[in-house]
Amino acid sequence: MNTKTSSLVAFISLVYFFIYRGLGTLWPSFFANPNVARGALFLAFLASLGWLLFFASFLSVADRENLNSFRVATGWAIFGSACICFLYFRENLRIFGIDFLREVIFSERMEKLVVFFPLLGTALMLIFIIFLVRYKAIVLSPQSQQAVTWAVGGAAASFLLRLVVVVNFLLTQESKWMGDLQGILLYFGLFLLIISFIGWGGFLWVLSTEKNDVIA
Repeated sequence: MNTKTSSLVAFISLVYFFIYRGLGTLWPSFFANPNVARGALFLAFLASLGWLLFFASFLSVADRENLNSFRVATGWAIFGSACICFLYFRENLRIFGIDFLREVIFSERMEKLVVFFPLLGTALMLIFIIFLVRYKAIVLSPQSQQAVTWAVGGAAASFLLRLVVVVNFLLTQESKWMGDLQGILLYFGLFLLIISFIGWGGFLWVLSTEKNDVIA
């Protein structure tokens, strides 16, 4: 899959995540129906795979042109997105009642670790997008070069949002996810979610509408 197509897939995934997280935070009763919750969570897992494909398409560029340092940065971004995929895979197993490697996937240690997976994933994605800005061997159009700076802002906002959630968890030992935030933290989290959507969305849309694929 080339970067144009994968960018469109990632953009669609981003739109879904924005709606999914927004509804889950502002209107959690929307997912009170078990069938709605299962369907939404399954779609979220598919959307997470869309991000995995996006970073994998850049890995093919690095492999084709033998760009070793860019390959490393892309590989870490793939690992980060895989961590987030694992979260949604895990929650799908839980909500569908599938008994698969339960002793490992739902162990007490894993319950503590998964809280940090989104933070790790967004940190690695932020590193990737900063690398994309600075790596001169990757040729982007002037429009894409401007859009990638939006992605830096979006990725930074996403990382900061996850950092707020993790710090809140460490302080409360209860609130694990964005929807658990309360008061001013909740409004701050929604603000970061919007900034992340605008930044990433602008970049992905521009990249998906380019005439040519990313050139190395």
